[in-house]
Amino acid sequence: MRSEILTQLDKNPDYYLFLRENPHWHKELNRDPTKFKDFVDEYKVKRRKRVVDRIDDLSMMITLAKELM
Repeated sequence: MRSEILTQLDKNPDYYLFLRENPHWHKELNRDPTKFKDFVDEYKVKRRKRVVDRIDDLSMMITLAKELM
């Protein structure tokens, strides 16, 4: 794998875990390093790291707090 891809993976250790769970990305990134953005996008969708997911989680927490009161 190219050094710039490895540097990006080193910035977030969770990327390595995601890469281990989805080995097809290892092959994809070896063949075409420009797909790293696609890798990160899929990571965010599957790990629920998008802003939309965070807002959804927050609204569920607020709804739960209202029901408990």
